[in-house]
Amino acid sequence: MTVVRTVLVTGGCGFIGSHLVDRLIAEGNTVVVLDDLSTGSLDNLDSRAVFYCGSVADRAFVDKVFARHKIDAVVHEAAHINTSVLTERPSDDVRISVFGTINLIEASLEAGIGKFLYASSVAVYGRPATLPAAEDTPAAPIYSYGIAKMCAEEYVRFYGAVHNLDCHILRYGNVYGPRQPIYGEVGVVAIFTQRVLKNEPLIVYGDGMHQRDFVFVDDAVEATVRLLDLPGRDTFNVAAGRGITVNELFDAFERVAESRLIRVEKPERPGEIGKFFSSTGKLTHRLGWQPRVPLAEGIRRTIAHYRDGARG
Repeated sequence: MTVVRTVLVTGGCGFIGSHLVDRLIAEGNTVVVLDDLSTGSLDNLDSRAVFYCGSVADRAFVDKVFARHKIDAVVHEAAHINTSVLTERPSDDVRISVFGTINLIEASLEAGIGKFLYASSVAVYGRPATLPAAEDTPAAPIYSYGIAKMCAEEYVRFYGAVHNLDCHILRYGNVYGPRQPIYGEVGVVAIFTQRVLKNEPLIVYGDGMHQRDFVFVDDAVEATVRLLDLPGRDTFNVAAGRGITVNELFDAFERVAESRLIRVEKPERPGEIGKFFSSTGKLTHRLGWQPRVPLAEGIRRTIAHYRDGARG
């Protein structure tokens, strides 16, 4: 049974955050959104949410938001998005993921808030020696984004243990769906979708055998909402639990489009991770969660969103 409460969602105008806001509001919760709109959009936001424009890295701003509301839980979805390993800005990653997380946790503790969820990423695993990557697989991030996420995770665990704060860490896989930003490799489904709708070729880098763990945004949100009601402190992979190659993704788009698509192959990009997928058995065991939306159905919903121009 869902508990009605006031939830602060950072990054609530972004991709995953806005879908989470929709779900929380639909279940009768009051939702306060904090977003600096650097990558998110007000077009994504349900008008019933209470919105504040500002950065989680600004402690005075964070304190002002907390002072105005009796918040019961915090879900920290805000993050700096890197478009490429070649254009990473470590200072931005640290400012948002590390300093921003510390600001939010300290403000939560001072306000007596009992639940904190941190949206991390499977990027903390880097290139694991064995697959699937489980929550106890050693973290060895190779990009600035993953390094900052790993550092923030450690602070979440530190504050949680010292102050007995209920806090869970969610390591999202390659979440895709409506409103997904078209940034680099993480947005390959959105990129393919737009190219299909424009009748443009789909670009495949390398041999197309790189694997990713694609999970539809509704499934990721379902896991997040369930974890709000789970007491304790733990870390969970939120993904599909299987690797999908870019070649398989291309084939899935062809099946959904019901037409032959043009494929253009280009040299592999620098910094490519290769094959990756994670284990989701822990989340299934603890909460009975498992991904419900098959890849083809998720692609259909994503294409429909971009084609119809709906909020989605």
